[in-house]
Amino acid sequence: MNIHFEQKKQQLGIREIWGSKQQTISSVCFDSRNVTNNSSFVCITGEQFDGHTFIESAIGNGAVVVAGENKTILKEASEAYRDVTFLLVQDARVFMAQLSILFNNRIHEKLITVGITGTNGKTTVAAYVRSLMNLCGVKSGSIGTTGMISSTGNLNMKQSTPTTPEAPDLHHIFKQFVENGDQLAAMEVTSVGIEQKRTAGIQFDVAIHTNLSPEHLEFHHTFENYKRAKLKLFKQAKKAVVNIDDEGMGKEIVQLFTGPLLTYSMNEESGADVIATDVKQVANGTSFTLSLQGKRYSVITPFYGSYNIANLLSAICTGLHIGISLEKMLHVLPEMTGPEGRFEIIHKQKRKIILDYAHTPVALQNLVTEVKKLPYSRLIVLVMGIGIRDKEKMPKMAETIENQADEIVVSVDHPGYNDPSEIVGHVMKGFKNPDAPNIHSELTRHDAVIKALSLSEENDIVLLTSGCINGAQIVKGEKIPHSDKDIIADFFRSKKVAKSGRMFASSKIKWAAPKKRNIL
Repeated sequence: MNIHFEQKKQQLGIREIWGSKQQTISSVCFDSRNVTNNSSFVCITGEQFDGHTFIESAIGNGAVVVAGENKTILKEASEAYRDVTFLLVQDARVFMAQLSILFNNRIHEKLITVGITGTNGKTTVAAYVRSLMNLCGVKSGSIGTTGMISSTGNLNMKQSTPTTPEAPDLHHIFKQFVENGDQLAAMEVTSVGIEQKRTAGIQFDVAIHTNLSPEHLEFHHTFENYKRAKLKLFKQAKKAVVNIDDEGMGKEIVQLFTGPLLTYSMNEESGADVIATDVKQVANGTSFTLSLQGKRYSVITPFYGSYNIANLLSAICTGLHIGISLEKMLHVLPEMTGPEGRFEIIHKQKRKIILDYAHTPVALQNLVTEVKKLPYSRLIVLVMGIGIRDKEKMPKMAETIENQADEIVVSVDHPGYNDPSEIVGHVMKGFKNPDAPNIHSELTRHDAVIKALSLSEENDIVLLTSGCINGAQIVKGEKIPHSDKDIIADFFRSKKVAKSGRMFASSKIKWAAPKKRNIL
């Protein structure tokens, strides 16, 4: 695409230009390793790296446009590389988002965009919206923790971040959705993604709020900062869906939002627009009564857990916002599907093994409450400290699960550059009695899953919480392939030969002191 930067100064937030004011670019990049001939390279400054230090590498790989916020470095580089256009911008991340929109011809406006924020439930809501809309005839895709999924299946694309993609990738995904015939994109919008302006320039057709509890404090530092980041999504949305039961910020959004708004609740006295009551577990899911505008409907869904019924209500509200009748949605509810690894039950040798991404104290408590409604003899629970998340919540995970399970296994997800034993130690601090005989620990998720399975017997439930990001464990900057399902299958395949006990070698993931490395 040919861009005249002088003409786009205001739109892109350009302060100064060195070199040619017009260039033809082939891509928008923030990682110098991904730069090819005629790419534009945006210097992003983060906590661990400064993109300005990779300017020479980017130009060597073919960059013809370099943008950043450091005037001294850019001006000096412009004197050495006179064929390259250098742009001093007000905000590199906003520039990158706006350039991505421009480069992709505002492709996101050809989709109904649904942004989902909240501490828990984002992935599930994105999957529910995608599934419900597709069943109602609106071809839909989703973007988030479980990957990029269009109405025709998974997109083969490496994710730049665990949940909300960086702007260049995000708008490329939108383009693929449109090319696949999709009409709607439901995406998880994290607080970090909002603060890093990955969705800047997008006016969402619908913004959904699920709930709010402390999370990502390693990035935001305070709960108030975290809340403010979440609220920003509703300043760039045309319509809103709000969980009025949430004490974190539900009522605050209702007070602040000026556009069309629908609320949902699990409380009959809440006054919400859409309400679910009489929630009961049935053989293959959950039944409940749905109330809307004075009318009541009996509903059966294939999902478990009261919190997932709340998540489903948000998807129904989204459908109402875009003009789908409730009757049409009710007709297809029994056919809906949820995301992989969210209250996913695997039956193995008269045991129930449940996979669920719950990785916050609130999510863990909600999950355990619902799991206990199922029939079982003993409950074995795996809880994790996540090395790439804030440490403050780790002991709270232990506080939440103590005395609620027959056996507890503590381990580490995504140690990153941290020593796994230290992460386990942070979790263990939350137990009043960490030396209790029913509390166990392992230094890798691989070994912890095996430990939890080995503790189980017939008629038990093994609850494996937290889990991998896109089928991998993040260790020292590398994504190490990991699959709970593969471990479970191998374990029970071996149990046919060896009845019980430790039957596997330790995980191949070993800890060593981290080496410093460039990540761009």
